Amino acid sequence: MTSGFPDLPQAPPIPGGPRPPRGTYERFTRQAVLYLPVVGRGELLGYLWVAESNAKAAGFLLRLATRSAGMEASRTWGARLEEAFAQGLPARDAVGRWVGAPEDPVAGAVPVGARAERATSLDALHELANPGTPRTAGPLVQDGLYPDGTPADRAQGWGPLVSVRPPSYAVETAGPVTFYPVTRDGAVLGFLWASVAGEAASYLARPAAGRDGEVAAGLWLARLAHAFGAGVPAVEAVRRLRGTEEDSLAGGIAADAAEQTMADLSELARLAGE
Repeated sequence: MTSGFPDLPQAPPIPGGPRPPRGTYERFTRQAVLYLPVVGRGELLGYLWVAESNAKAAGFLLRLATRSAGMEASRTWGARLEEAFAQGLPARDAVGRWVGAPEDPVAGAVPVGARAERATSLDALHELANPGTPRTAGPLVQDGLYPDGTPADRAQGWGPLVSVRPPSYAVETAGPVTFYPVTRDGAVLGFLWASVAGEAASYLARPAAGRDGEVAAGLWLARLAHAFGAGVPAVEAVRRLRGTEEDSLAGGIAADAAEQTMADLSELARLAGE
């Protein structure tokens, strides 16, 4: 595989071929979370957290104000959690065993005697660590469930026979719309749009993208529903998603993507059909 830049020297091959990513705990949950402070050189770097009743969900929530120090700590805690996951430890044990451990110059430490506090959700914990800053909604399936409570593993039941769309923006508008292309590996999967006036916003799959364009809808609609719940105006919600890192299924919106406008949704649908 080449880098896409033929004039640059190519990276040496990985012996034995590419390696799959290491497994780790689920990094998103809709449950309440238990959390512990991580402190480095007297400064709060972030929080280690576990889902209240999901033994597979845990992570490190970075305090953005720490900048580079926190980013280094985040990488170290990520590696520690990967190691604990490989050892088969439940999430609570993977986090709790670090209480009182010696302070690491990069990762910091959980202070001696620290007791886990409870936050009603990851959103609440994020607000505690980073007041007023947006947070990604995460994948559609969390804790093994869809937002309406339907198990992702159908062997555990089917949940409601009719899927209930979480509260979100209106999906129809008669006026002009602004939009960005959603791309993956250079291909356009669909368009994320919002009404110029009013509170409508949604994702429009591109028919030529086939099933990939349809699958991408789940994460983009979840992100919009999250912004709606936070009271973000529709146009602002879509604009905030420009620069979203490319997801292996849902794609992303390039940071330099130009905001475009169409007279109405029917024109955008025609563009999507080209």
